[in-house]
Amino acid sequence: MKSQLVYIKSGNGYIHLIVTLLFSIQVIFCFSQTTNISGVVNTYHSVIEVIPAKACLRLNSTAGLSLYDKVLLIQMKGASIVTNNNSGFGDTTALNNAGNYELATICNIIGDSVFMFYNFLNSYTVSGKVQLVKIAQYNNALVTDTLKAAAWNNSTGRGGVIALFVPGSLTLNAPIFADGTGFTGGTFVKSGDGCFNSPFDATGYKYNASITNPQDGAYKGENIYELASTETGGRGAPANGGGGGNNHNNGGGGGANLSTGGMGGGNSSTNGCTSNLRGLAGKALSSWGGKKIFFGGGGGAGHSNGGLVVADAGDGGGIIFIWTTSIFGNGYKISANGGTGGAAISDGACGGGAGGTIIMTVTNYSGLEIIQAKGGNGGGTNDNGNAGRCYGAGGGGSGGVIYFSNASSGTTSITGGAAGIESSRDVAGCAAAVPPGSGSNGTVITNYSFSRSFTPATYCTGALPITIENFDAHIVQKKVQLDWLIPDPGQIAYFEIEKLNPNDQWESIKTIPASTQTQNYSTTDNDPAPGKNTYRLKITEVNNKITYSAIRQVYFDLNASDFNIYPNPAKNRITITSGFNTPALMQVFDHAGKIIYKQGLLQNQLSIDLPSFSPGIYIVRINDKVKKLVIH
Repeated sequence: MKSQLVYIKSGNGYIHLIVTLLFSIQVIFCFSQTTNISGVVNTYHSVIEVIPAKACLRLNSTAGLSLYDKVLLIQMKGASIVTNNNSGFGDTTALNNAGNYELATICNIIGDSVFMFYNFLNSYTVSGKVQLVKIAQYNNALVTDTLKAAAWNNSTGRGGVIALFVPGSLTLNAPIFADGTGFTGGTFVKSGDGCFNSPFDATGYKYNASITNPQDGAYKGENIYELASTETGGRGAPANGGGGGNNHNNGGGGGANLSTGGMGGGNSSTNGCTSNLRGLAGKALSSWGGKKIFFGGGGGAGHSNGGLVVADAGDGGGIIFIWTTSIFGNGYKISANGGTGGAAISDGACGGGAGGTIIMTVTNYSGLEIIQAKGGNGGGTNDNGNAGRCYGAGGGGSGGVIYFSNASSGTTSITGGAAGIESSRDVAGCAAAVPPGSGSNGTVITNYSFSRSFTPATYCTGALPITIENFDAHIVQKKVQLDWLIPDPGQIAYFEIEKLNPNDQWESIKTIPASTQTQNYSTTDNDPAPGKNTYRLKITEVNNKITYSAIRQVYFDLNASDFNIYPNPAKNRITITSGFNTPALMQVFDHAGKIIYKQGLLQNQLSIDLPSFSPGIYIVRINDKVKKLVIH
């Protein structure tokens, strides 16, 4: 029997383990694979039938899906609204199944059908654009270029979502971006020159926006209700979509999420077309206590009959779901912002899109994360100095919503979009200005648990295997902290931390009850013994089945000193500070445990220029202490 010194990755670096082996003595470094990711990493599948009795979904395609894949099931539309042609148009009468979502795990795939380990938590209506999103899963992930959502496509009912599961650490060297990938803003369409003045104004709240000779009402923003062709235009705001400006020269309203968008600006001309019939603001939705999530609503288009509109109304923000133990932000953004409304010259401008939805199920934050679900600004309009003719700017989109499983250490922004600005106005010749409104601020919610079922389905044989992620032991302030992650805790009754006693017998030192809504667990051994401390995790399922984790051993040296590295991640220059005894030897190891660099240290703080290393994870060892170093 021989002893082998092993370094095992933990959340705070690397810890010392002494493992008894039968073979030769050597140093081994254990790594969890890190995957470089960028672009679109999710796949999107249209649900064409839901069969609850078998926890089954029929899809347009199962390509790219596999057994044990984690998936996000979500219904994008399907709400009911008031359709009367009056000021109540667009008020939500029932959300129905719109916004219902849950996480699931695939247990079988047969033809076009996928089956889940657990019964569905919610009901879904396929006519409401239900999609299945494959969650991109990695042990550890490094975002090397912008991570994106495929834009929402209403024709296919797919896209707009980023979903990640990273049990280890997620490091950002580029943004995660779902800006404007939600519901689309109203399309700008040039109207014929005709307009009506009282008593024949286009005063309605809904029109067919594709009829353009003239266009009585500009296109409304997309929303959780599927508009009929006769409802696509006009100032009435449909659910969380902004209303379009009416004939003539009125601005579009801003989109909404869980808070209201901003009103469009009104036409205040005294010459030509003079009607003030601006697009109304998108209406706030209810999340039903976090059970429903939504795209940001699209802004409404401004009305135009010959001026210049730079772009369509702003698209709403998409949806981002991130589930990881640790995130290293490095100052990069995670954003689902709404898009800016198109500006105009001598015509009505467009409304901004609303911010989308972000769910952050994260245990540890580092590196000043910047998390945004801001509303898009309304488009500005330039009256171009026309005598007696003043036009409506666009309303701002509302802020979105950010859900945290606990508090973030970074910065968040859910501000509503600013109202568009009307410029070059004929102040003396026009009537009183009818300015647009800014979007309302969004919402930040903490202590949030995402939706998932824990009721086993009967169609799939066997239970979902218990998976233990990142069972680690490390020293924190002269104590041993033990952390672990259970992706699917629904089958577990309780955990026990077992420790080897001096007689080499396992004994339980702590019992921790499991929770169906808790994936990350942590506890502390307050009385570690000097020298070797050996631990394992005993898992008791609800059916009394027992599972054990791998063994973790910590060598506890009360006299050892530690060191720090910054910046980390780094490029080719690092600074080391510590209280280690000098002189000392610094060694850098690659993923195979090979020494690729070493340097003698004669002082406790110094900056070091490293050779050109490939991006990845390395180990820095000084004396008997080690740290993880990420090179990007």
